[in-house]
Amino acid sequence: MRKNQLKNSLLAVLAASVTTTSWAGEAELEGRIKQLEETLKAMQQQRAEQDKQLEVLTKELAGVEHQLSQSKSQKIEDKPKSKGSPVFVNAKDGLAFGDDTGDWSLQVNGRIQADYRSIDPHEWKNDTWNIRRARLGATYNFLKDFSVRLEGEYSNTNDGSKSTTALTYGYLDWKHFPGAKVRIGQFKPVFGLERGQSSNFTDFQESSLATATGAVFDSTYDRGITLFGSPLKGVNYNAYWVNGSGQNNDAMQNGKDVGGRVAVNLADYLNANNSVIHVGLSGSKNTVQKSSAAITGNETKLSAYTESNGATSNTIKYESTTATKFFSTQAFSDGDVDKTRWGLETALTRGPVKLQGEYIAANFDGRGIDKDINAWYASITWLITGETYSAFYKDGMFGRIKPNNNFNLDHDGWGGVELGLRYSKFDASDFKNMLIAASATASYTSKADAWTAGAKWIMNPNARILLNYVHTNFDTPIIINSKSSSHEDAVTMRAQYDF
Repeated sequence: MRKNQLKNSLLAVLAASVTTTSWAGEAELEGRIKQLEETLKAMQQQRAEQDKQLEVLTKELAGVEHQLSQSKSQKIEDKPKSKGSPVFVNAKDGLAFGDDTGDWSLQVNGRIQADYRSIDPHEWKNDTWNIRRARLGATYNFLKDFSVRLEGEYSNTNDGSKSTTALTYGYLDWKHFPGAKVRIGQFKPVFGLERGQSSNFTDFQESSLATATGAVFDSTYDRGITLFGSPLKGVNYNAYWVNGSGQNNDAMQNGKDVGGRVAVNLADYLNANNSVIHVGLSGSKNTVQKSSAAITGNETKLSAYTESNGATSNTIKYESTTATKFFSTQAFSDGDVDKTRWGLETALTRGPVKLQGEYIAANFDGRGIDKDINAWYASITWLITGETYSAFYKDGMFGRIKPNNNFNLDHDGWGGVELGLRYSKFDASDFKNMLIAASATASYTSKADAWTAGAKWIMNPNARILLNYVHTNFDTPIIINSKSSSHEDAVTMRAQYDF
């Protein structure tokens, strides 16, 4: 087509030329046409060669572009990709990190409990401010079925006998089955209701004579393995096998501490709305070793303290030298002693009122020894701002109270207020003949009881202030720092924040 167009154009030019130059001859014109045709042919051949070269270049360019595209695709495939959702931070009830996949989460936890104590007789212990607990830790949940918890204690005893930092929780959980979770490491072996719940949520500033005493309980934390869970609605249990040597202590004992607890909320089966009908049973058995200079800090004797200080450890190397210790026995020197404990617990709530109590018995059986310690407490608490206790009960324990209105002066919020009264009793009459001999500076008794009145201001779910008055009576007068008295009066206060 291009050839005909060019030919027609040339003929038109020639026609115009003929018109304007009539004097040219026909032969000359034919020669001119032939010359032009040859030139056109040469131009067409040249164009064909150019078209071929252009086609080759086009194919080569397409090949290079294809190779470049494949290289980019490979690089994209090799580059690591984030398949999860963006990480979120939740600060509603603490500090938590995670994403929408649910494959992992990180919960940071901590607490600070700043206490004040005033004790009469003053010779026993001066008024003092102290840090009862200062902890920081985290729980990491991963692969849906696993979690790891680590927590450190940064408070110190008044005499500096504890190290600056001590491990409280350090364990691994496998929780695929809600009714049969496994925990291994250092944790709190749960025995009873008051002793088992977190110190962040206790009804009073310190535990009762029945549960705080080292004469019945060992260290709060121990190392071993526990099986726990909720196999049925309203039913919770735990069974543990631990060293029995206490917190941060890998000392070998002749026998491990084996125990467990079962708790049931009958309100779940009786359709009792806004109520808790809690009953529970605990038991354990371990060995109290005889005195041995080769084992530093092993349990060789029994001690008990009043509620004014909160000293709970029965291990010699952690034994407080400033707390009000009213009961202390000689060491077991004739042989190892088997300690068997059992406890019965109950909690009854209706709306903002709660009744709670426990009875704990411990038997010590060994060479020439078969003695018992019995202790119990009963308490009543009332949330006068109207919160309901059943809303804060879960897995056999009472947890964080959330006020109906958080404290906020700009919005007339005053938080929650709780009032409480508790009576507790400790009876180790069987050990009367094993008490450490009295002297002019110290003597002990085997029985005591205490009344505790408390007020609690819950500013928000994470902050609260407690004020307690504790009156303790002793069966016979005791002597501390050369001062004798048949009773102790204490006013204690705590400012607490946890997350």
